[in-house]
Amino acid sequence: MLEQIDQRGKRFTIDDEDSVDDVACDRCRRAELLERQAQREIGELERAKTVAGPDSTDSDIGKLDR
Repeated sequence: MLEQIDQRGKRFTIDDEDSVDDVACDRCRRAELLERQAQREIGELERAKTVAGPDSTDSDIGKLDR
């Protein structure tokens, strides 16, 4: 058993090389889902900017950029 400390200072243990912590797996899955969601939203923003055109004064698009 190997005890480690993560970047937040929280302790966790690793039993052996073949076992993976379920909590860590869940965190990885959530991170992947959030990354995909962020990529979709970036794509939607880019499409909205394209539709609005370069001379648009639409304040909603400016808010999304922040």
